[in-house]
Amino acid sequence: MSSYSHAEDVLGFARARLAAGEACALAVVSHTQGGGLRWPGAMMAVTRDGTAAGYVSNGCVDADVIGHALAAIETGKADYLVYGAGSPFMDIRLPCGGQMDVLVAPLTDPDAVAHAHDALTARRETGLTITRDGTFTAGPVPADRTTSWDGDTLSLHLTPKLALRVAGRGEEAIALARLAAAGDFATTLQSPDDHTLARARAEGLTAISLTTAQSLPDLTDDPWTAFALLFHDQDWEIPLLLQTFDGPAFWIGAVGSRRTHQLRCEALTANGVRRDQIARLQGPIGLIPRTRDASMLAVSTLAEIASAYKDLTA
Repeated sequence: MSSYSHAEDVLGFARARLAAGEACALAVVSHTQGGGLRWPGAMMAVTRDGTAAGYVSNGCVDADVIGHALAAIETGKADYLVYGAGSPFMDIRLPCGGQMDVLVAPLTDPDAVAHAHDALTARRETGLTITRDGTFTAGPVPADRTTSWDGDTLSLHLTPKLALRVAGRGEEAIALARLAAAGDFATTLQSPDDHTLARARAEGLTAISLTTAQSLPDLTDDPWTAFALLFHDQDWEIPLLLQTFDGPAFWIGAVGSRRTHQLRCEALTANGVRRDQIARLQGPIGLIPRTRDASMLAVSTLAEIASAYKDLTA
């Protein structure tokens, strides 16, 4: 079930409600200063009956934003809200300090919403612009790949969700795939082990069988895909890494000790892999050194991947 924390889900909610003939407004974080839960570009869609998808804070201003969104639906006019430093709302405090600005506008252009949603579901980055008077336009990716103001126009840089491809066998691979899927990331588990595949599928995970190292499934990675290798077997590791290095994955990592990582890199060199490609390989993986428990390794590894994804998209 979606957490509605990503633009793809919020826009999908708004698109469905607009298609059903319901009035809807979109609230977008346009600027932050100091502490804050969400980045610029975080959004919430609100329907006339007060149903909301997404969030712009950790609950400290969301209820007030929903009220302004309902007003925008009724008046047909956009509103620009400032919370925290310099805010006129003296009774609403930001516990984290700083300032957060939110642009609220009635959704009057279903085509713009559909265009942006289609791009994200197809795993393409895209742009969406909103003027201070509430005019929406589906546009190209902003040149600087940020969400920022250009005069009276807010240009949103929207990127696909983090995707994770896990290859391995046993509890470590299942634990990482399970945790990533619970975080609403697009997750695929690849394994040659029938027991691992059966367990993964029983939990509702997407699992793909690896038959031989010479006939790997076609690579589907994109620039928002991370690849985690949880084998302890170079017969599988090297072919999978050779294939992945040819793709655009933003993070590639493999489990194992420093000695294991050194031997893996030596094997890659022997297979003709360039030094700059090998440098893409993270190892040992995880933010917590020498983790030996499958669940803790999953948390540690996913945290490292999430940090890299934040740096990629923030």
